[in-house]
Amino acid sequence: MRGRDLRLVPLALAVWCVALLCVLFPAVAWGCAAACGLGAVGVLASVVHRRNRQGKSGARGGLVVVVLAAMAAAAVSVGFAVPEREAAKGWDARVVDITAEVTSSASIGRDGRVWFEAVTSTLGPPGRAVASAAPVRLGVVPAEGFDLGATVRVVGESSATDAVERSALVVFASDAEVISPAPGVFGAAATIKSVFVERSLRLPEPGNGLLPGLAVGDTRAVTAELNDDMRTSGLSHLTAVSGDTVHKRGGSFMRSDRLNARLTTVPSGERNVRRRGRELLRGSWTPGPP
Repeated sequence: MRGRDLRLVPLALAVWCVALLCVLFPAVAWGCAAACGLGAVGVLASVVHRRNRQGKSGARGGLVVVVLAAMAAAAVSVGFAVPEREAAKGWDARVVDITAEVTSSASIGRDGRVWFEAVTSTLGPPGRAVASAAPVRLGVVPAEGFDLGATVRVVGESSATDAVERSALVVFASDAEVISPAPGVFGAAATIKSVFVERSLRLPEPGNGLLPGLAVGDTRAVTAELNDDMRTSGLSHLTAVSGDTVHKRGGSFMRSDRLNARLTTVPSGERNVRRRGRELLRGSWTPGPP
């Protein structure tokens, strides 16, 4: 490993630290963002001044500017997210009516419910929900249609989470329905996953239910008995990685100089499309640059 391979370490550590600080102490988020932003502007001005007067490149100063700017961006993200999260947590231990868009693949919990992540569009008491945009985790009775990208309506009892949790609320649904199915590529991916699960269940037990979890991260076909056995044996991580296991382990066995030489001829755009397709099937894809 060369020195240039470690260039992102200071950036990653700094962003993680400021994000953790702002998440644990939300009140300091905007102050941290202002301090880091002003620091970045000050260092940038100093670098430009030294370059104009002394002709120095200021590479280290440039790194400091990037680190401070990234820290400010992380703090700003937390600052914008806090009001919606706090408003959602105000519904702790109450019956809520939620309309939300599913943002993750679904899995069967130990309580037999189907659990998935979502972002609310409305939240409030039954029949009087208001606009909202908070991350939540929903548990519903097993049913079809709760796929990535679908819009759902859930009524159930809520429980607030800790600050370090991604979701602001956990909702145990007593009533749930799919308002609109997953659109576009999300709908196509959901159909492919459903067909794959159906075909897998024709294979011998008990591995037939495990195959979709290994391949595409869909653990809904895993029986409670098999799930308990996997936890007891310490193998539950095989499906928890959302289908990455087969892709990564299979790739490690298939690597060779000849194969790598052939793979390098694949255009980067095509490789990105393939990677996005795998992420979409696993339910881990989010819009953004490759």
